[in-house]
Amino acid sequence: MKDDFIRVMRRDDGTWAVFRGPRGLVLLVFRLKGHAVAYARAISFSRKLALFVDDRFGIGIRQSSSSLTYPIVLD
Repeated sequence: MKDDFIRVMRRDDGTWAVFRGPRGLVLLVFRLKGHAVAYARAISFSRKLALFVDDRFGIGIRQSSSSLTYPIVLD
C-alpha cells in the first residue's frame, strides 16, 4: 500500500488546503472548496495517488478513482 496521497482539508481560517502525504505537506491553499478539489483531482490523477476530501465534519472521504478525471468546465 502506498503511503502517498492527496487530501483536501478545511483550515481554521475557513480556507481549503491541499495536502500531500502523511506528513501533511501543503501544496496550495484556496478560498473556495471547489477550486481546491479541482486542483487536488488533477494532482491525484496525474500522480496516480489516492484522493481524500473532508466532509463537513472533517472526516476524510476517499474519492473513487473514476472521479479523478479532470472536468472540462468548472462550476
